[in-house]
Amino acid sequence: MEKLHLQPSELDSLPFYEYEYTLQYYNELLQERKDGEDKNQKEQSDKYNIKGMQNSMSKGLQTPKMPSFSMPKMPSL
Repeated sequence: MEKLHLQPSELDSLPFYEYEYTLQYYNELLQERKDGEDKNQKEQSDKYNIKGMQNSMSKGLQTPKMPSFSMPKMPSL
């Protein structure tokens, strides 16, 4: 358990109530980390507007239409 500094054998030897509190504390740490990562991801997405860039790139990949040209007419001699 990374931030709790407990070995698995120490965790196994804890009384039930301490084990429950430890797991609850660890789950709160994981939830806080996930919330922080989600917040950072949202900020980065808003900062760079990833969805808008993806939409503009997909529109830009379409082939441009070529103008139609007619054959030049030769004057008759």
